[in-house]
Amino acid sequence: MVAHPDFGAPDDEDFLVALANTGHVPGSPDELRDAASVQAWWEAVSGAPVPGRPGGTEEVALLRAARDVVRRLGLRNNGVEVDIDAGPLAALPLRLDLAGRPGLTAPGRGSLARDLAARAAVALIRLPAMPTASRFKACPGPGCAWVFVDTTRNGSRRWCHMAACGNRAKAAAFRARSR
Repeated sequence: MVAHPDFGAPDDEDFLVALANTGHVPGSPDELRDAASVQAWWEAVSGAPVPGRPGGTEEVALLRAARDVVRRLGLRNNGVEVDIDAGPLAALPLRLDLAGRPGLTAPGRGSLARDLAARAAVALIRLPAMPTASRFKACPGPGCAWVFVDTTRNGSRRWCHMAACGNRAKAAAFRARSR
């Protein structure tokens, strides 16, 4: 079976986390830098080869814009005030699909990058209905954009890793108070 952005693994939440965590490490190449890297990333995530047109520069830029929206939403869920511009995603044509599980889909098959951007838009629309919506967070650490789902009992996790970003933030706060 061919894995396409509309079905197969991963589910919406896992897809949004995987998308948001592309290219977040400074000095590492962006997994969404061009159409070939988008295709390689999706094949690694979905576990199957993807036939068809990977997409052009504009479609890859649309997917990167979707990633930015997902990251910013994670920051907002973590108490960081950020502006979210979903304008680029508004250009995606979505339609109601009642075949199988009701939902929204992008009409027709476009490029892989466009279809992934459409899947991200649909997942973002469904996110508030998920029980873990408020636990979908992004690390507020400087230079860190890691997105995660807070699985702590009380939902109070703030940092991607306490030993890294959390420790730096707490040390900086201590130094500021000591001055």
